[in-house]
Amino acid sequence: MPKARSFAAKLAHDISTEGKVLCPTCNTEMKRVKLVRARKSKADSWTPKYEFVSMCKCNEKDILAGKV
Repeated sequence: MPKARSFAAKLAHDISTEGKVLCPTCNTEMKRVKLVRARKSKADSWTPKYEFVSMCKCNEKDILAGKV
């Protein structure tokens, strides 16, 4: 079984910025999101296109709406 963590330990982990990339505009953590889009191949069939995008509060609405 995993070791139980105290509330103080969980709070310290959430507050630390070690290893996190922060957005310079909105100062929130940038999250990498995998987008799956449909694209047409040479044989006129649809295939998935996978791409990773960094998302923060600035561009969250645009990414989730499919504008990017």
